[in-house]
Amino acid sequence: MLRGVSIDHLREQLRIYIRARYPALWLTTEEEERTSRMLATLGDEVQRPVFTWTCTAGFDQARFILDRPSVPLPSLAPAPVGLKAAEKALEFVMQHPDKALFALHDFHPFLDDATVVRKVRDAIQHCRRALKTLVFVSAAAKVPDELARDITVLEVPLPDDRELGAMLRSFIDSLRAAGRIAIDDDPTLFERMVHAARGLTETQAIQAFSRAAVNDMRFGLDDLPLILDEKRQIVRRTGTLEYFEHDESLATVGGVQGLKQWLASRTRAFGDRAREYGLPPPRGVLLLGVQGCGKSLTAKAIAAHWHLPLLRFDVGSVFSPYVGGSEANMRKVLATAENLSPVVLWIDEIEKGFGGTSGSGNADAGASLRVFSTFLTWMQERKRPVFVVATANRIAELPAELLRKGRFDEIFFVDLPTARDRETIFEIHLRKRRRDPALFDRAAVAAATEGFNGAEIELALVSAMYTAFDAGREVTTADVVAAAGETVPLSTTMAEDIGALRQWAATRARSAGG
Repeated sequence: MLRGVSIDHLREQLRIYIRARYPALWLTTEEEERTSRMLATLGDEVQRPVFTWTCTAGFDQARFILDRPSVPLPSLAPAPVGLKAAEKALEFVMQHPDKALFALHDFHPFLDDATVVRKVRDAIQHCRRALKTLVFVSAAAKVPDELARDITVLEVPLPDDRELGAMLRSFIDSLRAAGRIAIDDDPTLFERMVHAARGLTETQAIQAFSRAAVNDMRFGLDDLPLILDEKRQIVRRTGTLEYFEHDESLATVGGVQGLKQWLASRTRAFGDRAREYGLPPPRGVLLLGVQGCGKSLTAKAIAAHWHLPLLRFDVGSVFSPYVGGSEANMRKVLATAENLSPVVLWIDEIEKGFGGTSGSGNADAGASLRVFSTFLTWMQERKRPVFVVATANRIAELPAELLRKGRFDEIFFVDLPTARDRETIFEIHLRKRRRDPALFDRAAVAAATEGFNGAEIELALVSAMYTAFDAGREVTTADVVAAAGETVPLSTTMAEDIGALRQWAATRARSAGG
């Protein structure tokens, strides 16, 4: 399948195919109206009339562009329903006396019938000789094997920044002309609205802009969540991605100062000014470290800090029992992420999804390896701003290819928190539970929780609060210290594994603590 980077690029590709006498093309799109406008413009360029067909209305001549008397044409009356509709459509194509483009919408259900497939093959042979072009238009390319060599499949791209910008500019002009809705004068409004609308169809973008404007009779940066809400619907339909709602921020992540500084230096790197400066979009980070030390929390906080949507990707969800289905699902996930960019793509415990791929060839007919290869190629070659945050606990289970330079911008090692970090983590969890940190001896708690990860510090506080609540009093430092004393931390039970992880990271990863 060939993918156009813009609607103009696609139209140029189609023009070349038509002039090269390609008899049949297949356009995959959910935007019929936008595609029909593009085909009408294409008809002008190649000087051919465009006929549009649906099974409910038959053929409807879209337009003639040649200044000459009309030639006799077969009947344009609606065709019969069912398979007869498809057969009559193909007969119309073959009986038409002149060169033309024939856009057949949602024709694929009829291709389950052997007679219709045979008629399509006949029509293709006829079109090749008669300078006619069949253009199948549908949401998915379902081409029978018998026709695969004769039909070129292309994907109609979603509106790019230029198209979205033109739509937004026209929309804002109409708001100003009406004078009923206030428009923020923030200089970043236009660029951020266009970026927020990436991945939406033309109709979805206009609807989202309209909803944002009438929601409070004001159009501004406060409406960005409403624009992003349209993206949630797209993500839900994939079945393999989750639009992750969260209220975290980097302030809720204790420690990892080095990682925070690294992220802060790239906050503006997703904008157009960074591209003009010559910088590529940040690619992603692999967060390797001890369980419970806030790697997943950090992934959520990164998206919040950069004001980007967070997509959670479970690698296991792409696997299909059908041959080729797993790879197709992976390509769909990656295409969705790129269409919705800029986004943060979060892959939690990536070793569970891609671990052991080198030995999977016999177990699942090589599907795991092909899915992994598809992902690696995308990691290396992608152009859109999709920032991948992958977390891992067991580095030994990760394929070496994933750790190669160029896949991620940086590999950060998240170690157990220091004494100062433990104080900060304790303060964060106190504030989350509406407690004043000044009323607690934070140094004493930090000393009592040596070797604890962030999750264990939180659980010590929660356990202490249960004890105090049951006794009918307020929780104290002594309660927390006592609860910590009853806990055997992960650093003790998995000391050997953590030691090996630290040894590996000492020369191969960057410390998240700075």
